[in-house]
Amino acid sequence: MWKRVLKMFLGLYLPLLTLTLYVFYFQKDKQITGLSEYQKRDAKIKKEYFLEQCNNLLHDTKYWSNLEYPVNFDPMNKHTAFMDRYIELIKEITDYDQFRFIDLEGKEFFRAVRKGADSVVIGNLQNKENHLYVMEGLELEKNQLYLSHISLNRENGVIEKPNKPVIRAVAPIFDTTETKIGLVVINFKMKRVLDQLKAKTVDTELYLLDENKRVISSSLHKEDLPYETGIVDNLLPKDLISNTIGISHDSTIIKKEHIWRLQPIILNGTTNSFGSISNQPSEIVTPTNWYMIVEIPPRLVASYIEPLYDSLITFNAISFISLFTLCYIFQKKKLEKEHFYKELESKNILLTRSKEKLEENNIKVKKINNSLEIRNKQLSDFNYLISHNLRSPVTSMSVVVEMIRKEKNPEILNQLLPKLDQVANSITNLTKDINEYVSILDNKEIKLSNINLTDLIEEVKHEFTETLLDDSDFEVLLKLDAWNQITFSKFYLQSILQNFVSNAIKYKREDVDSYILFESAIEDKRKVLYVRDNGIGLNINRHGDNVFKLYKRFHRNISGKGMGLFLIKSQLEALNATISIDSEEGVGTTFKIKF
Repeated sequence: MWKRVLKMFLGLYLPLLTLTLYVFYFQKDKQITGLSEYQKRDAKIKKEYFLEQCNNLLHDTKYWSNLEYPVNFDPMNKHTAFMDRYIELIKEITDYDQFRFIDLEGKEFFRAVRKGADSVVIGNLQNKENHLYVMEGLELEKNQLYLSHISLNRENGVIEKPNKPVIRAVAPIFDTTETKIGLVVINFKMKRVLDQLKAKTVDTELYLLDENKRVISSSLHKEDLPYETGIVDNLLPKDLISNTIGISHDSTIIKKEHIWRLQPIILNGTTNSFGSISNQPSEIVTPTNWYMIVEIPPRLVASYIEPLYDSLITFNAISFISLFTLCYIFQKKKLEKEHFYKELESKNILLTRSKEKLEENNIKVKKINNSLEIRNKQLSDFNYLISHNLRSPVTSMSVVVEMIRKEKNPEILNQLLPKLDQVANSITNLTKDINEYVSILDNKEIKLSNINLTDLIEEVKHEFTETLLDDSDFEVLLKLDAWNQITFSKFYLQSILQNFVSNAIKYKREDVDSYILFESAIEDKRKVLYVRDNGIGLNINRHGDNVFKLYKRFHRNISGKGMGLFLIKSQLEALNATISIDSEEGVGTTFKIKF
């Protein structure tokens, strides 16, 4: 009888085992592919952040290169008055570690070294003719910018303690006769940028390499540039490094339960106008390109697919026991019919419980997937909000600084300086709010606070050139008699107001005095905010269903991404508020927000 039991069992179980193994490997590949896609998005955000920071550094250097320097420029003696108006700016930009002017022989004729958060020391000139960044910088032509290796700062050949990773940006400078007089060299502190790259949203590892196959920064090392201090570990497989160096496009490698995302960061030979249409694009010259590797280690891959292994083992264990038992019972059916039915009933109960357990596991997996989707959306919103909300105040600051640079009238200068301070305060407050939003992401909850709507609107006004100056042809009007205080997320509300003002400016009519009006009301015991403008409006019958959808634009002759109203609606709905729109072409638009 046992031979017949075994034969029957193998005939039933082997096909089932084959099927379950096929399903398991299919689901495993699907899970790894999903994890790889999530890694790809995370790696893309980090790469874009690093490129953005590099371009910001080059943008600053381009600014100093474009200044009109006096003939026989001598900032330490003859032209101290010229430099005095820029020294405060050097102090304010805390990412500047050193700021220097170097003559055509490689000798410094101005040196500012940061000694604290808001203080710099002027002087102590040095000869830098033998340094690579100086020798290559002297070869630069007009509209060329040089970006050095990332390295630990050295003073007189000795690594400065504590370790201070820096990158040097170099550009030629010219006097008012277009004669090349030397170089501007800025040492930018890179610790903040490298720490941000290493910050983990999930349990992944990050490595930043140069073309010499040296690890610049790694999430496995507390200190950056470990090779400079004699710490050299085999962090990465040699064949992986060889495959990485020289690649020209992003790629993914899955090998031995590792998932590697390889991303080249190519700056050498590229051009950038840094957002200015009027300026001739600048060519970027670097001695190295960088390569970013984001690794999902085996422990994370294993934890991600562990439920599949559990399900496979559980299912096969149950199947093995059940099938063997059923085969045995079937062969004993004639002799032990009653016992067979009792055993079958017992096994059915066991299968039912196993099914319920599997359903519970599936519910847990769905919850985990939903949580990952929400976090991914928050990260995408956060990346866009930072770039979008900083753009206006930074542009305003550039405009005011340019006006101050060109203005000779002391009275007008005295009027412009407070405007610069207002923009700086707006950027400072925005930075605090960004930190608050990071805290929101970490705590998985939105922090609410009591907000004075008038103060917040005034703060947003200072972020736009069109509303910052007193003689602007665009007005922001307030009619907040019904209510002026609201309990809401300040970060969200500020972003919402910024989008409203930005849209009203962007879509204003040229033949009228343009404005945007914020009016509060109480309707059905709920706070209501009306936002009205007299802009170009839109055909609500034609576009009404798509107004708040992502990437929807209705005026092709005006630049935009179609994200502003989508974000407004998303942020309001996140806190149970609603928004509706009424608009007429050539008349204007009214938004109604119910809190």
